[in-house]
Amino acid sequence: MLGIILGIILTFGVSSLWQKHQEKKKTKEMLVLVRNELEINKKWFQDMGTAIEEDRYAYQKILESKNNWESLPSDTLDAYFIRIVNIYFSPLYSSAWQIFHNSEMIQNIDNKELVIRLTECYFWIDKIQRYFETEYLEKKKKALVPAIVEHPAQYLDTLMNHNESVVFYTAMAKVNPLQPLFVFVDAIIDYNILLLDKYGDFKYDMGELDKEYEAFIEERRNILPPKNDTTENNN
Repeated sequence: MLGIILGIILTFGVSSLWQKHQEKKKTKEMLVLVRNELEINKKWFQDMGTAIEEDRYAYQKILESKNNWESLPSDTLDAYFIRIVNIYFSPLYSSAWQIFHNSEMIQNIDNKELVIRLTECYFWIDKIQRYFETEYLEKKKKALVPAIVEHPAQYLDTLMNHNESVVFYTAMAKVNPLQPLFVFVDAIIDYNILLLDKYGDFKYDMGELDKEYEAFIEERRNILPPKNDTTENNN
């Protein structure tokens, strides 16, 4: 009888350990997917940052060349036209994080600081996506006007007579409100990728890392030029 009881206890014990091992394995595999998702989003930030800069440059040149389109080469004019009518937007990815965050796997992480950092990271990712959808792309769409034209110069003439277009292009040409935010969120994504790579076993002391995090973010912010910098390098 004692042997039977011990056998049952051993069976359940081994089964419980195996189940915990499998759960931890699934959690690690899921966090690998989250890490890969962050890498994709990082590339998105780089691509969208480049797109915004190209848009801003086109807006500046359009405003500078107003009523003088003949001074611009036709291929340059075509390029500006393509930039202002391009409304393509590729959404950021968060499916891996949503699956992980809404599952029981999140309970398998011993130290919750990793979850806090990832939650903060995806909060900012979602915030920027909503910004693009509502504050940039929607306004960019409204700045366009329906017109049947045979040449980009004719369309640009129409835009320059449309007050909402001029206001939008002028605002975006003068300031770049996304640059500091892009640098900030890009740094958060990088930090979380490093965190996932370095502490894949989920057991670590976040005390020192919190200091590293602040220094990491601040170092990235320091690459931004001063707001009123008019040096040759900035120009």
